[in-house]
Amino acid sequence: MSEEANSVSFVPVIVGGNRGAYSLARAFYEAYQVKTNLISPMIIGPIGNSRIIKHYIQPGIDDLDHFFETIQQIGRDYPNMKKIIFGADDRYAELLIRTKDRFSDDWIIPYVDEDVFLQATNKESFYAICEKVSVPYPKTVVMDAFSLDLPFEFPIIIKPSNAILYQGLHFEGKEKVFIGRDEKDLERIYHLVRDNGYTDNLILQEYVPGDDTYLGVVTVYTSPRDKEIKLISFGHILLEDHTPSAIGNHLTIWAREEQKIVASVQKLIAETEFYGFSNFDVKYDERKDDYVFFELNGRLGVSNYYVTASGNNVAKYYIEDYIAKKKLGVTINTNEVLFTMTPKNLLLKYVKSDVLRKKVKELYKDGKVVHPLDAPFEVSPKRKFYVLASKFNYYKKFREHPPEE
Repeated sequence: MSEEANSVSFVPVIVGGNRGAYSLARAFYEAYQVKTNLISPMIIGPIGNSRIIKHYIQPGIDDLDHFFETIQQIGRDYPNMKKIIFGADDRYAELLIRTKDRFSDDWIIPYVDEDVFLQATNKESFYAICEKVSVPYPKTVVMDAFSLDLPFEFPIIIKPSNAILYQGLHFEGKEKVFIGRDEKDLERIYHLVRDNGYTDNLILQEYVPGDDTYLGVVTVYTSPRDKEIKLISFGHILLEDHTPSAIGNHLTIWAREEQKIVASVQKLIAETEFYGFSNFDVKYDERKDDYVFFELNGRLGVSNYYVTASGNNVAKYYIEDYIAKKKLGVTINTNEVLFTMTPKNLLLKYVKSDVLRKKVKELYKDGKVVHPLDAPFEVSPKRKFYVLASKFNYYKKFREHPPEE
């Protein structure tokens, strides 16, 4: 570990309590042996019974006055130390970006400014950027008022352009992303989201053929100091969650090299002027022999541990850049590892490709398999039981919501 980073004392703070939050806390512990302070409404499974987390429970995080009381409390608990704070999902990342100027000087908020964040993460403006710099993206229509005039065939993908507004809504039948099979489906979904308070535009997209194994995720770190990309880490998705409320959550990722996405990523980062961590959702389109880009998320993804596990600890990028002010080299990851939340048998049941099944077995044989929540230093029996139960719960989930293709 770099001497410079160790000579600066710092305190990591994360807002939110999902497995992405735990994964980042785990990265901090593995790199620096520090505990992470976690602000969340309640202690749920992924962050429970952990020896690497200190909890600050705050039920109403969106109440800014209460939120900043907690921030001030952490300031009093750790005087004269640099504090670096992260959002575990879009909503919390945006909260930190929006309120940057309310933090005192001993806080580091490692995110772009609000205008850059909103332009890059709003799907409508993101596709305009893809068009401008010639990055492949699915054929797309932006829908404000209902219409059946579409330039592509059903089935189609239907999703909100404003993920942050949509994330705050709760209603029966809500899905992260909808698949519209026909005109009747489109009409039903349009009215469902409108009647339940979603007021921004909807994105309608051509369906790019291929099962989960055609999907990918790209995690990118760009330095705020020289605006250069320092890390590109590709993850080949093998299995996703198909539960309606969790659709699109990556369950198994094979970290590997993928040169095809490098030029597109470079163009998008240069055009958006994005820095810090970002991640892109992509899908391999056989018709183009290229990856199409769906969106940019302006933060570390929920499945970010695949990056750390493949040898590029995400915490080190933040600390060595923002605090130790080291000059970072450029890494395009070539290391292989299998990140998985599910039991091996379940994964092999749903991966149809012989080539990929063989690769999964090989990675298991070589011991290159990680579960983000199952860290060797966690000794609590309650936590071990939770992790085991969560793995086996996927049998039930896939029985009820199997992948369609």
